Amino acid sequence: MVKPFVKKDATISLFFLSIHPSMITPAQTLQTIPQELDASDWQLEIDHVDIKIYSKPNVFNSNVIGFKTLTEHPIPLDTVVDLLKDVCGAMHSINDLFVLGENLRTWSVPIDDTGSLVRTSFQMPFPMANREFLHGLHSQKVDADTHLVAYTPIEDTSIPVQTNYVRCPMFISGQRIRSLSTGTVQVEHLMVYRLGGNISEYVQDHFLKKSHLGAYLKEWRNLRTFLYPASVDTINYEKLVSTVLNTLQVSEQWASIGKAKIGQVKVGRLAYSPRAAFRTDVVVNTSLEKVVDVLADQSLDYLPKWNKEFIQGTILETLEESPKKSAWIIQVHYKTPAILANREYIYYFSREWLSDNEVLIIYNSIQHASPIPKGFVRALLYPTVHRCIRENATSTKIEHVLATDLKGKLSTFQDSLLKGGLAQANYRDMESQDRLFKEL
Repeated sequence: MVKPFVKKDATISLFFLSIHPSMITPAQTLQTIPQELDASDWQLEIDHVDIKIYSKPNVFNSNVIGFKTLTEHPIPLDTVVDLLKDVCGAMHSINDLFVLGENLRTWSVPIDDTGSLVRTSFQMPFPMANREFLHGLHSQKVDADTHLVAYTPIEDTSIPVQTNYVRCPMFISGQRIRSLSTGTVQVEHLMVYRLGGNISEYVQDHFLKKSHLGAYLKEWRNLRTFLYPASVDTINYEKLVSTVLNTLQVSEQWASIGKAKIGQVKVGRLAYSPRAAFRTDVVVNTSLEKVVDVLADQSLDYLPKWNKEFIQGTILETLEESPKKSAWIIQVHYKTPAILANREYIYYFSREWLSDNEVLIIYNSIQHASPIPKGFVRALLYPTVHRCIRENATSTKIEHVLATDLKGKLSTFQDSLLKGGLAQANYRDMESQDRLFKEL
């Protein structure tokens, strides 16, 4: 039985944490994680819109570099928390080196009576021996918008090291999961450990640092891919609105790409999407009511009139329907060049009149049990939006941000070889819509 020593003084020195891991309590771990994440002396190593990775030497007097990783996800808070509270399930889903996770026994404490003692095992690249981690797993709901998942380092010689494995000396680690005002969920991951065995601290910090950064980059991007999309019954519409309104604001600063007779196309990155997104802006000489009818209420009837790739679409379910706000589950099929699989999307689709002069149309892919048709790949729409604004009685501004992951083999080339073609497709669709509105 693990019997951690509880100090009367809640203040923990870094020296104490590093020298006496078996004496650290889960409560102390949960207290320490946000303090360390908020420290100002982290060094930014990877600065991408969708992921940031920091490093810091000698975290908790560990004599090695520790890492902090930040990502955002357009997923409900509870969904993210539930996955990360199950560290074995999470690692199985997102870490390519993960071999085995074991809940060795319960570790109930006042702050979390569902805690456990966990061992996670990882296959290391040749010629390194495999590694295992032994730690307590506990969580805490700090408030309605913040949760912590804590890995408490312990020493327990009664649990033998697996054959052909090295047990890594571990330091306080875990995650802080927070709902942001933008409607997304941020995951901050703190990880500090020594590889041990024949790997010295010097080798770990100087020769293996780059591989650590690459592993975290892949692992926490995998988290986004694994989590998204969620089921339709988990969608929080108010948070989804916050996300797309923030997206519209952020995308105003993107750089233009290509040229067109009307409107403009911009390209940029979003914190919650794995692929580059496109923004189009155009003013059409049509009433706001007609624009909304074409883009939302009767969209499946009008899509083949302005999108040449569209094959067919179906309303799978009407979720709500009123003059002010309606929502549906939509399935659409699009054709691609002959040598490629066609694409299918299933998404939550809503239309809301924010005022007499502004309408918000939102697309968001969802999990769905229907089989993928033969010859198709199910692609994804990350939170995507049309905002339609009345200029006057016969003029409407259309702002559109498209955040899609084409998946399959196309996904690999989406931000490189296909980028120019996708920009042209956005121009073509915008010009086709303008022609359609003139004919109506």
